[in-house]
Amino acid sequence: MVNLQLASFLLFVSCIHFISSHQRIYCVIKTFGQNLATRALTVHQTWANRCDKHVFLIATNLTKWNNTILPILNLFDVGDNYVELSIKVFDAINLIIQQPQPYDFDWLLMADDDTYIIMENLRQLLYETSEPLAFGHVFAPNNGAPVHLSGGAGYVINTVALKRMLPNLQTTCSQWYVPGMEDVYVSRCLQHLNVTLDGAIDGLHHRFFPLELLSLYYMEYPQWYLDYNTLKTYPGFDCCSTQSISFHYMTREWMNLIEWTRYLDETK
Repeated sequence: MVNLQLASFLLFVSCIHFISSHQRIYCVIKTFGQNLATRALTVHQTWANRCDKHVFLIATNLTKWNNTILPILNLFDVGDNYVELSIKVFDAINLIIQQPQPYDFDWLLMADDDTYIIMENLRQLLYETSEPLAFGHVFAPNNGAPVHLSGGAGYVINTVALKRMLPNLQTTCSQWYVPGMEDVYVSRCLQHLNVTLDGAIDGLHHRFFPLELLSLYYMEYPQWYLDYNTLKTYPGFDCCSTQSISFHYMTREWMNLIEWTRYLDETK
């Protein structure tokens, strides 16, 4: 059960900031065939409907998924597993930016099927620019490795950066177009092409979070987060920005609770 204090916290971190400008966002949700009827369906019924367009990215030869009500981008030449997720994402980017109307959006969002995105706050962050740019939660490994975006927290890449990626996927970025850690490899490719990776810091806080709400609230951080995190951590309401954009490891129940809490007035 969620007590009153946590319900108030939920309202605090998912505060919606409405704006008049509109950046078109194409949302790609990374999932697997076996998750379509559960996690993916919940995402489809909640935050993904506030994207300008969204698809669920799978990679399977099983035709039974073709009858799903979900919008699907199915890649048949790659395994539907975590090991090949980097290839799956690069393949998806390649397909999306070579479609008949490739740039009918301004930003491409990559998120997991257990990531919750507050789309209004994401739109507030995004803007038109001629510079190649990507926003997300920037990890800075304490072993001296280059920074990279967190895949679980979700990240957005503008079309300027995507246009720079297209001719380089099979050449300059080919060393990362292999099985491995998707967020690290995509970040390496972007950095090699001089695309800025912006952590979207709001004062003292991140806005993209690779953890779920209660871990942040109670400061129950896994060691890898402490090793990679770049900001001081705070307990309770001070853990997060009022302009928070994403949370990872979110259950279907949490996603539905946010929808019910935050968007209830819209249904009246």
